[in-house]
Amino acid sequence: MRSFVCALALLALAAPSFARAAAPIDSTAALTRARELPPYVSRGESGPLWRVFDDSMRGAMGDSMRFDAMLTGIHAEVGAIVETLSETVSREHGVWVYRASCQFAKVPDPALLLIAFAPDGRVAGLAVRPGERKEYASTKLDYQTKTRLELPFKGEWFVFWGGRTLDQNQHAATKAQRFAYDIVILKDRSTHAGDGTKLSDYYCYGAEILAPASGTIVWSCDSLPDQTPGKQDPSQPVGNGVVIDHGNGEFSLIAHLQPRSQRFRVGDRVETGVVLGLCGNSGNTTEPHLHYHLQDGPDITTAEGLPARFVHLCVDGVKVDGAEPVRGQTIQPCFDYDAGHIKKRDP
Repeated sequence: MRSFVCALALLALAAPSFARAAAPIDSTAALTRARELPPYVSRGESGPLWRVFDDSMRGAMGDSMRFDAMLTGIHAEVGAIVETLSETVSREHGVWVYRASCQFAKVPDPALLLIAFAPDGRVAGLAVRPGERKEYASTKLDYQTKTRLELPFKGEWFVFWGGRTLDQNQHAATKAQRFAYDIVILKDRSTHAGDGTKLSDYYCYGAEILAPASGTIVWSCDSLPDQTPGKQDPSQPVGNGVVIDHGNGEFSLIAHLQPRSQRFRVGDRVETGVVLGLCGNSGNTTEPHLHYHLQDGPDITTAEGLPARFVHLCVDGVKVDGAEPVRGQTIQPCFDYDAGHIKKRDP
């Protein structure tokens, strides 16, 4: 509902051809050949791929122009291959099948690149498919948050996605968003008044979003339009937002702000609790909400997510010194913010 989701289209997976088995390849040769092909998929170059297709694969595609159009469309949707996370080669029904879990630039969840080799070494099948959703194998599970993070809003909000399992948090499958939060305002168990067709129906739309800790703005976007509720912009996953460098290897990312609502620019220093902008619905989002996560670098396409432990908050009405909120909890800061200064209060 509120993730950087982009549907993956299939290229093709043609039935393998066994007609030319004069020089059968082994697993080592299959792996070597397979590793030569992902760069062409990554760049959307159809020619080198077409040249290594066998007759069955070419027949499935129709002709080289049709295949080029299909590959161009898929490349536009998923982007380049940023990282190969894992790869295997296995013998299946007389062909070698290469499977690589890849992180694509425009898709938050790792996707599966499959290449099937006929016995003669030519490509009998090629597909890009959604990978099996499971929690990203983070190296940061035992990481202790260094920054003293305050909740980046006033009042009581509801954690729609948050936690360390996929049941709690659909972001948990992705590298940068492994510990991300999607947070909304609920009233009478709904995020909006009326039928929810207007942005103004949503209780959190236009709410002030605050700096969770001091730092320097190292990335900002403020010009993208808000999306109509129910629509998304996969080409701009973050939408309008900021990345704050806290100076200790930790970076806060805040997404989906209203256009032209931000108070600071790249290079500006911000203090805990100052207003960064207003909650909006820009980017790849179906309805207004706050997306927040902590990561170990400034770039969401390469950074790894970090656990984000907030301090001095109330969880389901109970004051706690610190917590990683999880799906289904109501949370609010146990501070009052006044012009960037923090005054402690009891809940």
